[in-house]
Amino acid sequence: MKSERGQGLLKKVDLFLGGAFLYVLGAIFKKRSVPSDYSTVGIFAFAAIGDSILSSFLISEIRRLSNVSKVVVFASRSNAGIYELFKGFDRIVIVPVTNPFMAIRRVREFEVDILIDTSQWPRISAILAALTRSKFTIGFKTRSQFRHYAYDACVEHDSNVHEVDNFRKLLRPLGVESRESPRITNDVQAAEAPRIASERYVVFHPWASGTNSAMREWPLNYWCNLAGTLIEKGYTVVITGGPGDSDRAEDLRRQIGGGQVINAAAKFGFLGIAEIINRAACVVCVNTGIMHLSAMLDTPMISLHGPTNPLRWGPVSKERGVLAVSEREGGMYLNLGFEYPKKPEYLMDKISVDAVVNALRLEYSII
Repeated sequence: MKSERGQGLLKKVDLFLGGAFLYVLGAIFKKRSVPSDYSTVGIFAFAAIGDSILSSFLISEIRRLSNVSKVVVFASRSNAGIYELFKGFDRIVIVPVTNPFMAIRRVREFEVDILIDTSQWPRISAILAALTRSKFTIGFKTRSQFRHYAYDACVEHDSNVHEVDNFRKLLRPLGVESRESPRITNDVQAAEAPRIASERYVVFHPWASGTNSAMREWPLNYWCNLAGTLIEKGYTVVITGGPGDSDRAEDLRRQIGGGQVINAAAKFGFLGIAEIINRAACVVCVNTGIMHLSAMLDTPMISLHGPTNPLRWGPVSKERGVLAVSEREGGMYLNLGFEYPKKPEYLMDKISVDAVVNALRLEYSII
């Protein structure tokens, strides 16, 4: 989501002008009650791929409501592809969130009875929710983000729980106490997925996205050293990544060298990547959407966390293989993803190759 995230000027406009505009809207608009006759529910899902995966269970939970006949997902261009993995919605609508006027026109083309906004901090999604033709809106009240004023129902965003628990709370205004977790509901047997020559392969996903993404990436020479160990043990290494990662993935493939390395970055859709991950011996990745995808597939995984707090953003129901830089060492301080100090210390090199090798051996008997 690099084209739509991490844009400093847009974030400042969103914070100052967006917060003020929402305050005015909240003063003008009268708060409404949940309509008794709702049948169509819309979900705003404009955040990163990982957030979209974590909130995906909302689709199936909403679909269980007896009066709901239609679910519409409003997504951004950069995360819409992830919904190949899920069933239960009737339509996906691409919204140009970086162009507010076009975005307003787009969301107003669709009439939904109830609108759930899964965004935690951007004001633009809260503005769009207020200007939809919906009868009732639900969204987060997030500390110091000034975005909750115009929702009909606000849900307190809690920085002390895993984000899945926050997404579950968005259903409470509808009388639903959810215990659901994200899961793939579509068939991952995709014809586009490659048949890896080796039956024994490990997936590398070295790339992060969003604000200061490089601060959440493991050193490239560490990946090369780990690859060498795996190749010596007879494994093939498959490198995955998005469209913006393809050149870097190819450079990494060349640095590793040899014929037991495959660059799969940006070559397959999400169903194809899901099938690759599903058949892998293990996945080694940084904290990003592929981590959550691997957790849903229950593939053995080593996830690497520096500034990101795995208690807030780690793989769901996957306590094994989580390697993190502790708070004592300066890590685990990100909440919403952008709370970096002015001169952040690079932490990911504190997770050694030996630590990953040991985890592969002890947790999964991979090496």
